[in-house]
Amino acid sequence: MSTAVTAEPANNSPAPEVSERISDVEVSEEEITLELTDGRVVSVPLSWSWRLEEATLEERKNFEISPSGYSVHWPDVDEDLSARGALRGTPAPRPRSAPPAEEPGEWTPGRIKQMRNNLGVSQGELARRMGVRQATVSDWETGKQSPSPMARRLLDRIAGGTDAEASGGDEVVSS
Repeated sequence: MSTAVTAEPANNSPAPEVSERISDVEVSEEEITLELTDGRVVSVPLSWSWRLEEATLEERKNFEISPSGYSVHWPDVDEDLSARGALRGTPAPRPRSAPPAEEPGEWTPGRIKQMRNNLGVSQGELARRMGVRQATVSDWETGKQSPSPMARRLLDRIAGGTDAEASGGDEVVSS
């Protein structure tokens, strides 16, 4: 049932803040957006909820904000998301019974940049799609840091078929 939310906070966890109440929800092809009662808008990548990512458009549109306003429930896919989880950046883990995730692809600095260029997006846009900072994408493209396995899986999904011709993780140099 639950992924990034629990019915009651753990004994060692403080109760949700009043400002963590949800007033509206929108699910697009790329992200889940929660509007909070204090005016803040929080978006997380759709890939953070594997159930919603695999759901149909109609299933995504059918949600219920809890009476307390601290969470939202999608009954058709039995998914729950809390404002607290979204604010703290807590992706929904797959249950252990789910099939194991495919091994993520290798993402070299050149391959990341080439994929981004093929998609025609800026570093900032790619960062937004992935739920990371623009500086993180820049660091990946310059080799200052490498994407985590989770980030590599997201890159695999975003890339789709755009870099199928890339030579198995070899550096792609563009002129």
